[in-house]
Amino acid sequence: MKRTIALATPIAALALLAGPAGAVTAPEAPMYSLRGSASGTLPESFGQWAGDKVRFAIDARSDGAKTRGTFDVFHAGKPGEPAVGEFQGRISCLVAADGIAVATGVITKGHVTIGDKPAMDVTGKKVSFTVHDKGRRDTMFWMWEFLGAPVNDCQGTVPVFRPSKSSLKVKG
Repeated sequence: MKRTIALATPIAALALLAGPAGAVTAPEAPMYSLRGSASGTLPESFGQWAGDKVRFAIDARSDGAKTRGTFDVFHAGKPGEPAVGEFQGRISCLVAADGIAVATGVITKGHVTIGDKPAMDVTGKKVSFTVHDKGRRDTMFWMWEFLGAPVNDCQGTVPVFRPSKSSLKVKG
């Protein structure tokens, strides 16, 4: 009889420490999102593309385990010239904190025209977007693998472009 009590006492103590059934819960997974659109005119620092109009739409969300979403980019050329770029794709990675988000993805359909070269299919190329949600004063930047930038999952850059219109919202 003593042996049974000796074993039961430690087990009972553990049960008391654990608390009532169902009281222990796993920590919640982080929830991130980057949603909205932005557009503007590229400044002089963009060299040959200065004065071109750009437009972005991003709808990305992540629960920390799975990321999903889409992006759409349009870069108009000079008046009378073809568009420099137009492509869409799927978001593959998203992280966010303190109003800043980095989203990376892969182009599923699109093309770019650089200089006098023929249009180039950019399907399968990686892209990155960094957004700093500042209300009406958002800033953002991007990297394109097809222009030689090494884009890795959730890799971003300093968001220095200030769109003239932006509804981009970062949560997380």
